[in-house]
Amino acid sequence: MISLLEILRTITTEGGNVFGTTSSIKKEYIQPTLEKFTSELKRIYPKIDFKFTTLGSVGKKDESGDIDLGMSVDQFMTKDGEPLLANWNIDPNEFNALFEKIRKRSKTATEAQSKLRAMLELIAINIEEKSQFIDTDLKAAGGGSIFCTSPQYNEKGEELDSKSVQIDINVGNLDWLNFSYYSNTYKDNVKGLHRTQLMLSMFQVLNLTFNHGTGVKDKATGEVVATTPKEALNVLNKGYNLNLSQDVLNDYFELMDSLKKNLPKEKVNQILDTFIKILDSTRADIPIDIQDYWIANQDRLGLKGKFLPDNSNLIKYKTT
Repeated sequence: MISLLEILRTITTEGGNVFGTTSSIKKEYIQPTLEKFTSELKRIYPKIDFKFTTLGSVGKKDESGDIDLGMSVDQFMTKDGEPLLANWNIDPNEFNALFEKIRKRSKTATEAQSKLRAMLELIAINIEEKSQFIDTDLKAAGGGSIFCTSPQYNEKGEELDSKSVQIDINVGNLDWLNFSYYSNTYKDNVKGLHRTQLMLSMFQVLNLTFNHGTGVKDKATGEVVATTPKEALNVLNKGYNLNLSQDVLNDYFELMDSLKKNLPKEKVNQILDTFIKILDSTRADIPIDIQDYWIANQDRLGLKGKFLPDNSNLIKYKTT
């Protein structure tokens, strides 16, 4: 029997923009769009209580590129790790067949991961077949998230012509999801993902793996060392001999400033090297405060700038 904790330790989340045809959404359209989106899911799954938690910068800025939602894993699994198939109208035989198929082709996946993946894939397929306006990405579904597109709606409930938005349903522990996706409202070109990727880089330098949906794991031993925000903070403070607060860890600029003030330059540079290499493969700009460092170390680190936005100050350094 697999436990709920095991599931939370193995599933993954966050997929970025997987559709490529969606538009950003204005702040005032988020709530009416989510009302329509939730109502449609409730029509398909009347037994499910769709009380989503918005994650990251959703609703904090005038415009958002997509909408990240959090949904507790206990809506999908019992505490003993058994899938709640009846609640989601999933045929047990169909589930078992897909679960066995996933388990055979995913040699590194755990039983818990394979079970949840099978469940989420079947849910995504059902939404795609039965929804009047929600589309799902069936290839990306199952790794702890369901990626959807939905039309956008205004405050009057009217559909906006030719406007759709990506909505990601991320499944996991809600406290951890809120922590890992946390985003302040920043100046310049800094976004919430920059804070999260900076934090991820700090874990990598300690030879730890940070997972957006589940926690922190030791790469060498496979041991899970943190599944709560408090535990993650303690791991970083101990690993770097720091005294970071949760507020500092939640803010990109405060975290960067604290690292530069309290760590040896060599250690800061090690974190920055990891950070900008991660960003180099991410569809995001390089924060203005470290762009000079990016330029100075582009050749040494083999930075391509392939995914830089067209308005980036670094676009002239982009290589093919």
